Amino acid sequence: MKKYPILLMLCMLLLVSACGKNSDSGSTAAPSASAGAGAAQQQITLKVYTNAKGNPDEQMIKIIDAFNKQGGSIKVEHIALVQNNDAREMLQKLDVLSASGEQVDVVLLTNEGFVQERAGNGMLYPLDEFYKAKNINPKEEYFRNPMYNGQYYGAMTDAGFWFVALNENHLKAAGLQVPGFDWTWDDFKAYAKKLKDTGGKDRFGAYFHTFGEYANIIAYTDFQNPQLKEDGKLQFDHPTFEYWFNMRRAMEKEDKSVKPHADVLASKQNWPTDFMKGTTSMMPIATYALDEAFTNKNTYPRDFKITFAPLPRSSKDTAPGLTNIGGSFLTIAKNSKHKEAAFEFIHFATMKGAEFGGRIPGWKKADGKSILTKFLGDKTDLIDINALSTVLFDSRVRTPEPSAVSVPYQQQLKKVAEAGINKFLLDDVPFEEAKKYMMTEGQKIIDSNKK
Repeated sequence: MKKYPILLMLCMLLLVSACGKNSDSGSTAAPSASAGAGAAQQQITLKVYTNAKGNPDEQMIKIIDAFNKQGGSIKVEHIALVQNNDAREMLQKLDVLSASGEQVDVVLLTNEGFVQERAGNGMLYPLDEFYKAKNINPKEEYFRNPMYNGQYYGAMTDAGFWFVALNENHLKAAGLQVPGFDWTWDDFKAYAKKLKDTGGKDRFGAYFHTFGEYANIIAYTDFQNPQLKEDGKLQFDHPTFEYWFNMRRAMEKEDKSVKPHADVLASKQNWPTDFMKGTTSMMPIATYALDEAFTNKNTYPRDFKITFAPLPRSSKDTAPGLTNIGGSFLTIAKNSKHKEAAFEFIHFATMKGAEFGGRIPGWKKADGKSILTKFLGDKTDLIDINALSTVLFDSRVRTPEPSAVSVPYQQQLKKVAEAGINKFLLDDVPFEEAKKYMMTEGQKIIDSNKK
């Protein structure tokens, strides 16, 4: 009968050994919130990919450092794939890494279109289950919430409020006041001409870069979706596209108040260059400009102060305060083995930890004014803080309601709009021809995604 205790002991030893091997093999789950306080937790290292260079003064690097300083069982490792902050180049390199089986846990995507595109091609994992576990209603927490097929795929890190940045010295020399909420794009055009005429041949009144938003900023302020109507049909035939295209051409060809689009494309320069050099007087841009250029006197030395105006209204009949709120979004890679841990970092980075980044958080409940004041600090010689605070936090500031349209080809449609205005400005075709081109090419994209 003594053999049974011996057999029982051997079985117990084998069981303990097996458990030990399982604990060493690498768990794919984050430490459970319900685990006992004294329980040992396995260290998890998350690999986070962004378009940041990895410099300690960059927004996401500050947030990652703050998260890691908390200690705990999750450590975040930032992977820098580019040294020029080019988000598209970063994504191209990331695709290659993902295909090779490299570990990818969290990816920062710099606009909603990128999120929808990557969700549609199966790269991302939805956030819904994690929101539910933490009783988070994303619509109540974040300014923007990219969705695909009815599920959430990105949590907003920073809110990119659009405004118009102006050279204060140039305004004063032209005898112009800082515009208020009532100004329109017609007024913007008139301002640009006056600033050009005052500045002479070596200065332009305004600058439009190559970003897709510049193909028609009104589509981003007045529409729920900049390229699609709420029934899913294209809206390149909306009157605002004709108005915007004609305004751009008139400013370039007649007023000569903007740098020719052909020259902008040929120069391949970074977006702040002309404005920060003082060779252009004003520029529609978003809040990321503050840390990337406007407060960076080492990279962009200057002798003028920057002041701010709201984005102009599309017409005098449009209520003031409409703006475009873009931003960046943290997403979870579908193939990540640490999805729960990934969301723990995302939860911190987009809410409690957002204040460390130095940008206006995408979290609605953050104290934006306090963060702005803390970030700008003693830079009052560079930035008109009062004007900036007004264009960001005035009670009239708002953005369109979220669109019900969610497609994975949003970025492709954005490129169609870019190609349309390129055709209009570079080939000097009538608007009807540019519109036909955009409607035709856009419909091809829609049809190809129905198959």
